This record gives sequence, structure tokens and C-alpha cells, in this order.
Amino acid sequence: MEIKIKKLGIIGCGAIGNDIAQAVDKGNINVVLHACFDVDRKKFDALAGKLKNVKPRFMPAEELMTECDLVVECAHKDAVNSVLKMAIAHNRDIMFLSAGGVLENTDLIEEARKKKINIYVPSGAVVGIDGLDAAKYSGLRKVTLITRKPPQAFKGVKSLIDKGINVDEIKTETTVYEGSAKEAVKDFPQNINIAATLSLAGIGSELTLVKIIIDPFITNNIHEIIVEGDFGRFRAITENLPSPNNPKTSYLTSLSAIVLIKKIVEPIHIGT
Repeated sequence: MEIKIKKLGIIGCGAIGNDIAQAVDKGNINVVLHACFDVDRKKFDALAGKLKNVKPRFMPAEELMTECDLVVECAHKDAVNSVLKMAIAHNRDIMFLSAGGVLENTDLIEEARKKKINIYVPSGAVVGIDGLDAAKYSGLRKVTLITRKPPQAFKGVKSLIDKGINVDEIKTETTVYEGSAKEAVKDFPQNINIAATLSLAGIGSELTLVKIIIDPFITNNIHEIIVEGDFGRFRAITENLPSPNNPKTSYLTSLSAIVLIKKIVEPIHIGT
């Protein structure tokens, strides 16, 4: 049955918000971009200036939540708690790009589920989530994520600075983290959102294993997922190119959000 989504709202006018808004502007998503919000009004103004056919309003997050049928959060994981509380209060369906924030608010997720609020999390910067979802149905035993990124991707990461690791001095492939997804999301909140997505889709953040490698010989982010269970074993490798709107954001993340919105608005499902 088709879910009637007429008005779309975006919270966060960064790279992903821009990509979604431009997809609506081009007519690629059959929905009205009703309103947007960002704590930095200049980001909204920059987004609105790129649009030719749609004219979203700048609207405070709570007001936006009351007027839109579906709200997309693409701000920061620290915004998830307040956004989710607003969605529950106003009984609104919501999509979260900040999977790490969703992982930290499982109590609110359960509250939303009881109110029959739909919560969506796109697959993000990796492929293989559909296979992981299928494997979870019976005997999913092990999920491992190996992420490789160039040194500049880790500029300013507090956990590395606290350990005295200067990414500018890394000249060879260096493993900087091995452990659970739960701790990886805490230590690398801007770099390992994928670990949270895998945890939500699979066996949880404490059992999902993560290895993070800084590799000075690559320019793109590379993510390898290894899944094992009763079905057998699969490996999925993704080499991401950056978003045209922000070199720090993988373009596939934006595309996964755009396609998921399309599926919600025009629900023709193939293999999902």
C-alpha cells in the first residue's frame, strides 16, 4: 500500500541535504520540498540559492516537524535525540542519516515503534545491507567492517589526538582501531557512521567488529563488509567517491538517501 507522502522536510543543509534538495528540484523525487532547517542560516541560504524549481521555506525544526509528512535528518548524531523526541511528540515518520545517533537512542526508538512511527535509516556509504538483512533472518553469526581512509579524513579526530597520533606523520598503512562497533562509534563519530548502520541492521554494536586503517596510499574511502552465518559467507567492498557538494561526504550516502525516499514515496520494491 502506498504511503502518502506529500511534504518533505530536511533538517541539516550540508552536503547530503543539498543532494536531496537538488534531486527534488530536478523532479527525481515525486514530493514537495516544503521546508528546511539548519542551525546555520547561511547553509540554508546557500542550498536555496542552488534550487531552480522548488522554493522551500526556512522553518524551525519543531514547526517543520508539524507541517511535513516525512522529515529527513542529515545534521549530526548529536541532533538525533531532540529530533526523535519531536517526531514522537508529533507522530511523524522520520529518516536518519546519523546512524550513530540512532544507536545511542534505542529507548526512544522503541517508544517510536510503539506509536507506529516509521523510522528509516539508509544503507549509506556501503553496499551489502540487503544481504545482511536477509542473513539476519536465520543464523547470522559474525559481521566485520574493515574501513580504509586516507590520513586527511582523520584530521582533528579527538581520540587519535588523545593517543598522540599525528595523521600527517603516517607514511605507511596503519591500523588505528580494532574492536566493537559500539566503541568505534564513540571514538570516531564523524568517520565510522557505517559501523552504526551495520549494527542496526545486523547483530548489534557490541558484537559487530570494526577495524579502521589509515592508508596514505589511497585517495578514496574503502569499506569492506564480511558477513558469516547459516547462509554461508559474503564479502562486499565499496570504494567511494566524494559528494560533489562536500569532499568529506561519500556520494553513495546521498544516493542511498535519495533512493530510499523514492521507495517511500513511490514504493516499488525490487529485492528489498
